[in-house]
Amino acid sequence: MTLLLSAFEINGPNLTSQGLWAHPEQQTVRYKDLEHWLDLARLLEDGGFDLLFLADSPGYPVLRGRTPDVTFEQAVEMPTNDPMLLVPAMAAVTRRLGFAVTASTTFEGPYPNARRFATLDHLTRGRIGWNVVTTSSPVVSELHGRPPLPAHDVRYDVADEHLALSYRLFEGSWEDDAVLVDQDARRYADPGRVHPVHHDGRWFSAHGYFKVEPSPQRTPVIFQAGTSERGREFAAEHAEVVFLQGRDAATLRRHVQDLHARAARHGRAPGSVRTLVGLSVVLGRDRAHARERLEEYLSWVDVDAARAYFASMTGVDLAALDPSGSFSDVRTEGGRTQVERYRGETVAGATADFLRFGMREFVLTGTAGDVADDLERLLADTGADGFNVTPFVVPGSYAEFCAEVVPELRRRGLVADRRPGAAPSTLREAVFGAGRARLPADHPAARFRHVHEERA
Repeated sequence: MTLLLSAFEINGPNLTSQGLWAHPEQQTVRYKDLEHWLDLARLLEDGGFDLLFLADSPGYPVLRGRTPDVTFEQAVEMPTNDPMLLVPAMAAVTRRLGFAVTASTTFEGPYPNARRFATLDHLTRGRIGWNVVTTSSPVVSELHGRPPLPAHDVRYDVADEHLALSYRLFEGSWEDDAVLVDQDARRYADPGRVHPVHHDGRWFSAHGYFKVEPSPQRTPVIFQAGTSERGREFAAEHAEVVFLQGRDAATLRRHVQDLHARAARHGRAPGSVRTLVGLSVVLGRDRAHARERLEEYLSWVDVDAARAYFASMTGVDLAALDPSGSFSDVRTEGGRTQVERYRGETVAGATADFLRFGMREFVLTGTAGDVADDLERLLADTGADGFNVTPFVVPGSYAEFCAEVVPELRRRGLVADRRPGAAPSTLREAVFGAGRARLPADHPAARFRHVHEERA
């Protein structure tokens, strides 16, 4: 199976390198301009990408009880717009590109969230995915007027129930052949094949019919990125595509193997879960020239903004930590992905790395041939399935990658024919292959499906 290519974006001026919004080549300042997103969607589809992943965070930095001025000065998670509203427009100018959108199980109700995703699955003809997150920022509770967030692992318990109810809605309310659209007989649907959903749980309750008829995929492709113990177990049970951490091959290989072993323990078949790892690429005439270009991009990073960004995701103030201490001793009830990645490192080393690279994982430099060599080796050494490409500047980083790296990968047989004119498919089929538009029988959602029994 060929590798997966995902593009990583946010509906705001900054992505992960705080300060790069001001770079003269950067066009993310046009994030409010719909044409910016339509152009990007066309570029990614024509360039061979499988999907555009739209991250989102409803929170913003708070340090020692206040939002620092740098949040506004350097656009640190502020402002950002709702990414979900971009999808129908981008789907209208593409035929094959998939879209994965972030939504929180902590603050999004299962019914309205399922209704939005099912609607998007119809409008995109089956090209939508749901990046499932458990919100960790206390400021989001305050914005919603809700009680303080539960502990980290409890938030995953909430997520488990949220997904169970979502599966009932996506998979269990309408049978496949419930929709007739028989205008001559004046029957739109067979009432005997539409079923009410009943759920009374610890966190959620819902009774009644799902208002959206079956969409091409029914359940959107489930994405997840948690790296804590509880997060990895959640991914192994539910996720179809997992964003993994790992800035070296050995660490990434362990994460891939751990995920697959956990998925097997949940009764899922080999190949049921595919993995993506973060990748940033800077090209040049040779490696030295490419590294010069990389350093120029990194020179735009604002370190105060980067500290605020880390605090926004984790609740941890890097400046308040003892530089000589171990990052393994850092504890948080906030998001743990960016804490777990630095286990075993000193606070000073972890801080220096994050202030330089942000959330970036593998940062590769060189010619297109150099980068293709590195990627081919990385896939072989780790068992990862593809890359979540994080740009330095938009659209320039993507344009270079599409024009130079993708053709080299295609020549090596690592990328399928996803050029203009390639046959459209659902997102799940792009991930797992033709004929796989629906979730398989070994996924936990399958137990909520109805098998119709004819009335006597």
